[in-house]
Amino acid sequence: MPWDAWALLSIIVVCAAITARTAWDSYRLGRESRHATLRLSLSTGGHLDIPCPPGHPTGRHSPRASR
Repeated sequence: MPWDAWALLSIIVVCAAITARTAWDSYRLGRESRHATLRLSLSTGGHLDIPCPPGHPTGRHSPRASR
């Protein structure tokens, strides 16, 4: 296989891996219960919890206004 085919194949694999990881993280975040903290993943494998300010909506979407 020529080198440009290997390059294209590696680009496709990297894009697929990024898409799969993003989909998995989105699924996982959607399934876990909502807390009053924002959890940020660190590159060292740990996480950082930041408390949300009082009155701030903790869901993915802000609450709808009454009609």
